[in-house]
Amino acid sequence: LTAWKGQGIEAAAQGIVSNLPLLTLLVLVPLLSIPFKMGGFFDSILAYLKRYRNSPRKMFMGITGVLFFLGPILNLGSIRIVHDLLKDFRLNAAFLSKAYLIGFSTTILWSPYYAAVGVTLLYLNVSIGDYMAYGFGLAVLFLVAGNVMLGMWARKRDLETDDESGAGITAADRKRMKQLPVIIFSLMLVAIAAESLTQWSMLVLVSLLALLFPLLWVSVSKQWGLLKNHVVEYRNKSVPVMDNEIMMYISAGFFGQSLRDTSFGEGIGLFMTKLAEISFLWFALFILVAMVCVTFVGIHQVVFVTVFATQMDPAALGTTKEILAIVIMLAWSASSVLSPVNPINLLVSGLVKRSSIQIGLRDNGLYLALVSAMGIAILTIFH
Repeated sequence: LTAWKGQGIEAAAQGIVSNLPLLTLLVLVPLLSIPFKMGGFFDSILAYLKRYRNSPRKMFMGITGVLFFLGPILNLGSIRIVHDLLKDFRLNAAFLSKAYLIGFSTTILWSPYYAAVGVTLLYLNVSIGDYMAYGFGLAVLFLVAGNVMLGMWARKRDLETDDESGAGITAADRKRMKQLPVIIFSLMLVAIAAESLTQWSMLVLVSLLALLFPLLWVSVSKQWGLLKNHVVEYRNKSVPVMDNEIMMYISAGFFGQSLRDTSFGEGIGLFMTKLAEISFLWFALFILVAMVCVTFVGIHQVVFVTVFATQMDPAALGTTKEILAIVIMLAWSASSVLSPVNPINLLVSGLVKRSSIQIGLRDNGLYLALVSAMGIAILTIFH
């Protein structure tokens, strides 16, 4: 496309590096997990989950809560870690698929440390401080809705018992579990405050925090040898598995750059504007359905967002950048759960030994229909 537009190699190079800040975020954010591993937080999480092993409703609340907080830091690794903690519990497969996908899908809506939020805010030029009220508010609402629906599902199957014990939970575990949300929210607040003070890109700030937080932790704990071991493990295990994602983000940025100022790109913008003029509700539904459809056939959401977000003007659509961003993130979250070829769906499918269609449509279809309707209704009102 750049050749057809007559822009030459310089435009092609610009397209290739357009997502470079996002790739930096993608590669560096897993470093944030190192202090939590060194501090024994995962062991304390396991101790609390053991306490609720005979109470499905409380276990579900625990799993979704852990993923809500750890998902922004560990990305898909949070699901793997929680599953490893639960591997000896012999929990119902449908129960686990609901817990994993509901808990993690809320992360996609709000975290500045998650690449999906980063790429959307980058293309729409939205401040994380302005976006957070929408993203975090919907995420909490959806988390509560998922737990309420699970409670009804568990009672129908007579899964609920009252047998729970605090045995195995130490004073150190209680201290860590109180510290965990404080640390994570502090990281969020530092990122938001730094963006407001410096006016730097959130992608740059989060990448810097991912480097500085482990160093700050070790400077206090003096565990330099342990830090070296974790960094080596990160280099040898975490970075190599990102090859596909790195290539995908590079190609998506190149594709989006190529569509700028083309008749196809202008046609997309004109169509979206006309649809929004008819009804914002129809516009939001189109974004949701279109993203679900393209992900069902194997196209990643970042390609969809790169193409559409770069062609849409919020002012022409009669809305704000923040509302447009949360509409896109709502569609991204729903399509991640439903698509049988999405990495999140495939990961959970492999862990719980159920087909990707089962865990997406059968286990979580009703939940997604409910929260999508709630989300679009709320955004239409705010719009």
